Amino acid sequence: MDKHIFSQWQVALCALFVLADGLYLPAGSTQWLALLCGAALSAALLLLLGKLPGTLLDLVSAVLALLLPLRSLFRLYPFWDYAGLPPLLAAALFLLTACLLAWRGADCLFMWSYPVMLAAGVLLFLSVGVTLPDWETRFLEVPQAVPFLRECISTLPGYLAVLLPARLAGDAKAPARGILLGGVFLSLLSLRTLLLLGGAVYPYPSYAAAGLAAVGDFLRRCEVVFGAVLVICECTRVAACFSFLRTAAPRKAAARR
Repeated sequence: MDKHIFSQWQVALCALFVLADGLYLPAGSTQWLALLCGAALSAALLLLLGKLPGTLLDLVSAVLALLLPLRSLFRLYPFWDYAGLPPLLAAALFLLTACLLAWRGADCLFMWSYPVMLAAGVLLFLSVGVTLPDWETRFLEVPQAVPFLRECISTLPGYLAVLLPARLAGDAKAPARGILLGGVFLSLLSLRTLLLLGGAVYPYPSYAAAGLAAVGDFLRRCEVVFGAVLVICECTRVAACFSFLRTAAPRKAAARR
């Protein structure tokens, strides 16, 4: 591990890496609980994966670094159109920001993630606080064993993608805690969305939930800001991918020597 990358920075980046999926969470009746269970299982699996050969882990991380940015753009492009933004311009600014973050180096990226994670956490808890009076607990359901198990398993790939920033940091312990923190954030966001929307179908449930909460115009704008923070989380994930690709070749050359 780079001595300049403190453990709290690693936790922050990995939590943002996980929270990037918050924009696309379905409003399932047991999704919030599956996200919690999946985070706990994934954190344990990440510690086990850390014992595999480094060459294999670097290869898997390189594949993730190539695929995740493409998936991010594929998922965000219709969202920008949905939100009324010019998709091509938004995509260009998104990639430019990710490249600039990656270019400054992994240590700066990890350090930058810490205040962003704090801001995301504050906005999430603010969102929960101001919408709490509108929550409908009748939307909660007792999970069925087999479907719930499938739901938990379906969350694992998203969490285990944290392998990439874990390799970037050179450690797995702090990233495992980042998975847990990100999982708590995702679960809380999913629970808020469920108790506001119920079974209603929306393209971006966590974003759409803002319009149904009777919390006033100012706080609704805060919800839009929270949607922007989720996009920043996605940008951080892409920046981590670019940073890994930027450092992978020099590390491989150094290992050969």
